[in-house]
Amino acid sequence: MFQVSAAAKCFSELSILAMTSFIFWSISAPRIKVWAFKWSLVDHPKGIAIQGGLGLSASILNIVMGHLFVIFFMAAIYQCPSPSFDLLHAGLTNNIAVNILCYIILAFHFLKKNGKSPLFPIVDNKTSEHVRISVSKKGAIFLLEPEEIVYIETANNCVVLHTKKGKFVKYQSLKSLTKQLCPKTFKRVHRFYLANTNCVERITKNRNGDGFIDLCNGNRIRFSRTYLKEFPFT
Repeated sequence: MFQVSAAAKCFSELSILAMTSFIFWSISAPRIKVWAFKWSLVDHPKGIAIQGGLGLSASILNIVMGHLFVIFFMAAIYQCPSPSFDLLHAGLTNNIAVNILCYIILAFHFLKKNGKSPLFPIVDNKTSEHVRISVSKKGAIFLLEPEEIVYIETANNCVVLHTKKGKFVKYQSLKSLTKQLCPKTFKRVHRFYLANTNCVERITKNRNGDGFIDLCNGNRIRFSRTYLKEFPFT
């Protein structure tokens, strides 16, 4: 493309394409972040095909918008009835690959960033008042550290503690058990669930505002939009 842009007019066309591309990808970044998590290459069975189609569509849209701006600005600034179509043809043949690469880089950037840093700031339970939860299983009594609890589920007149060691049933209300735990770490996410925010790996929202939370033990639980105020990321 730079071989074609020897004159000032062609250089201006290149500058317009560069500026429109920068603005387009800056505006598109938040949407690409949503797509990257919604159709993950790892978790979603058709993730590669979907991401490829989205990347190609976004690239074509960017190229078409860029070339329309080139035609408009060249006609307004240089009073050129037609810009350099050699450049436009070069842009169509070369820019598609570059734009798809931009999409891929942005998508992987958001996935990598999410993988390195948790959705919530990690809270050290040991800095607060040390509390252990007593549970029983097969006649034996165990004392659980709060950080061992992944999430708590309410069922009838008891609660089920899902931990890294397994499940434990405790005959206590979820409300009273919540008072024993650090409020910075354990958040109510649903009327049936209390989650350890240090164990949250991914959050998927539905159109109605509700959604699902994927946890470090491989389980998925529901969350309600009623409790969105509990989440720091909203």
